[in-house]
Amino acid sequence: MLKTLINIGMLNDQTNYVMLAVELVLFILIFAVVAFFIYKKTKRRKTLVISAVYLLAGIVACILQLELVKFGLLFLGVLVSTNCLVVTNNDLKYSSRNYSPVVKTPKSTLTDEDAKEKLIDTLVAATAYLSSRKIGAIITIEKTQNLNTYIEKGVKLDAEVTVELLKTIFFPNTALHDGAVIIRGNRIMCAGTFYTPSDKPDINSELGSRHRAAIGISEDSDAFTVIVSEESGRVSTTLGGTITQGLSEEALRLSLTNHIIIQ
Repeated sequence: MLKTLINIGMLNDQTNYVMLAVELVLFILIFAVVAFFIYKKTKRRKTLVISAVYLLAGIVACILQLELVKFGLLFLGVLVSTNCLVVTNNDLKYSSRNYSPVVKTPKSTLTDEDAKEKLIDTLVAATAYLSSRKIGAIITIEKTQNLNTYIEKGVKLDAEVTVELLKTIFFPNTALHDGAVIIRGNRIMCAGTFYTPSDKPDINSELGSRHRAAIGISEDSDAFTVIVSEESGRVSTTLGGTITQGLSEEALRLSLTNHIIIQ
């Protein structure tokens, strides 16, 4: 009888150890899934810390046989890990539906010197017209970094750059005259888009919202922007967070030649 009880006790101990091992493995698996997917989404180290705390709490609950705590942690872990798997699966489906083999974002590029010269002539002529009549304007030329975020915010055009079109866009009191134009290659991709103004403390207080916005986009990208002042008609350019003011037609042409790229 005593021997039987001892055997039963040993069997119960073995069963308990097996159950403990299973629970620990389950917590580790949940920890691995949750930590991997959350970190993949957020790229924040604190998510790994939270996951590690979860694993530690699970191990302690298993060792101390805190059944209610174990149940709660397992339920939470399964819920979170299942949600991570579902979200990831949906992301994969979305990516596969929207996959495009085209790597380059720009739809239009300048491919030869003749096209570049034509674009420069158009921009210089349009700027001279706007400047002579003190019509405010912001004309941004995309370089190597795409400006899709700003293009999406504006009114999409995808039209050839012409003097007439630029005159029309920036004509006072029209719907688009306050915003900026973005040029990609030899196409106006959008009009009426707005940039986040620069908050640099050393900007001349005389500069208005157009100039601050132009400096802002030059801080966010490698774009080259031409600005025409509504107050004075002066022509300025921005690049790399720096503004150059009071450009003549010759100086503007030289700047455009240096910063418009052929791809």
